[in-house]
Amino acid sequence: MSIKQNPFSIYDFLGYFTPGAVFIYGVLLAVGHIDPDHTPFSYVERFLGFNRAEAYIPFILFAYVIGHFLSFVSSISVERYAIWAHGYPSKYLLGSEHPRYFHAEGKPVLRFSIRLVVAILLAPISILDWALGKKIGLTELYAKPLDPLLCEVLNKRIESLIDQHAVVTDRSDHGFPSDVDFFRYAYHYAVENAPNHMEKMQNYVALYGFLRTLTLISLLLFWAILWHSLLSSIPLAYIAIWLSTSAIVTYLFFMGFVKFYRRFSLEALMAMAVTFHPRRTRDAPAE
Repeated sequence: MSIKQNPFSIYDFLGYFTPGAVFIYGVLLAVGHIDPDHTPFSYVERFLGFNRAEAYIPFILFAYVIGHFLSFVSSISVERYAIWAHGYPSKYLLGSEHPRYFHAEGKPVLRFSIRLVVAILLAPISILDWALGKKIGLTELYAKPLDPLLCEVLNKRIESLIDQHAVVTDRSDHGFPSDVDFFRYAYHYAVENAPNHMEKMQNYVALYGFLRTLTLISLLLFWAILWHSLLSSIPLAYIAIWLSTSAIVTYLFFMGFVKFYRRFSLEALMAMAVTFHPRRTRDAPAE
């Protein structure tokens, strides 16, 4: 039995190790900046010097574990915000309407409060996403729907896949298409039947996970700069420059994450569409 999906690759390792290593160095540099007895780089050299070979493996393992932790935190913060603000890529690619960010069904007060807290914690992203993305139109660069022709092609393929391959007798019994998780089934169909697309999909997953974690690290840097600025006598001009720079970098990482999340979803849908061949019916035109 052949393995359809590579369980581990160098991209997976680097996708966790690199953010973990960046985070560790960032923490040590920040502590060294606060410590009056050390410079930031001397502090790093003291606690993380690589003059001994036996320090390499523990550092690699620790950075890898930290990378996994950061990836998880980013998935329940950065990715969750992206879904609340823009919807799942598999939905907005096909032109499905997405409710507003604060719209929530079931326990609306609690859900509103949670989304408000997330928006505040992700302020560099949420503010720029609203100002530059929605008002100026930069959303078209990373979260735009497909053209009408492709939307029609993919919608027909998805309907045929659910009806004929999944043998669902009446799709309307399960709600509107925008309310159901059709993408999971389409993705697994692509994994089983589109081996030529697997490498590209795996690369997109690694890239959007990597950029999502870097978004979180950059966001933490923004709040660290703000906290340090409030406790020091740095001129306001320098504070504004550093905060603006870190906010823009955070938003750029976020744009990259959403863009590759979209590309992964599109690749999976297209892989399904070109490999699934629906049965012809008597009154249906040939495809």
